[in-house]
Amino acid sequence: MLLSGALDFVLPRACPLCGVSLGLGSPRVVCPPCLDGLERLQPPWCPCCGKPFASEAALAHSPDHLCAACRESPPAFDLARAVGPMEGQLRELVHHFKFHGRAAAARELGPLLGRLAEEEMGGLLAGDDLRVTHVPISPARWRERGFDQSELLARRTAEWLGLPFETILERRKETSPQTGLPGRQRRRNLRGAFGLRRGTEAAGKRFLLVDDVLTTGSTASACAHALKAAKAEAVWVVTVATVAPGRWIPDN
Repeated sequence: MLLSGALDFVLPRACPLCGVSLGLGSPRVVCPPCLDGLERLQPPWCPCCGKPFASEAALAHSPDHLCAACRESPPAFDLARAVGPMEGQLRELVHHFKFHGRAAAARELGPLLGRLAEEEMGGLLAGDDLRVTHVPISPARWRERGFDQSELLARRTAEWLGLPFETILERRKETSPQTGLPGRQRRRNLRGAFGLRRGTEAAGKRFLLVDDVLTTGSTASACAHALKAAKAEAVWVVTVATVAPGRWIPDN
């Protein structure tokens, strides 16, 4: 990552989405037009998990306006919202960020998450008991990538919001791959996977939990469960993207 950063000041980078030159020594990873043009979620969406409904008619026939998944298996988090769907250029950017070493993309994605949190949570973000934290990746993933993409996003989000950041969760066990598993099996796979790091405290605190993608919500819910088991008051989730129901896009 240090070598990559040094090269950025010697060789001009190109936007990974359109190929336009970003200029010599530019701190940007994505050009402004591509960043502004990223897909955004459109209402209606589930008030709990934030996944979009297929139509206004589907929302009208949904008891309590919750999606089927949240009615059948209520998540442990209080609210989840995403910038956009895991499709098109947003999906491409997430892939560049996670799998192609574009760790600096967190500089642009963090403010998007910060604005999303302000828009959706507003006054809930006030108070000295609020912390920004993240969904930790496994040690194997860290060795593979050299960074924890969710931690980078959370740090940038906290910086943009002017809130304290805290790494409070850890992976307690390696889990088998989640790709292709239905929600129930994903939840079983994640049972006991997360816990609080030694020396940390969640009691009486509220948390803004950051991750890159919300697929079924099982991972975010498992993290929220660990925080609430330690007496956290509330857990809200923000992600860059979410997988819309019926549009399964396998990622690792």
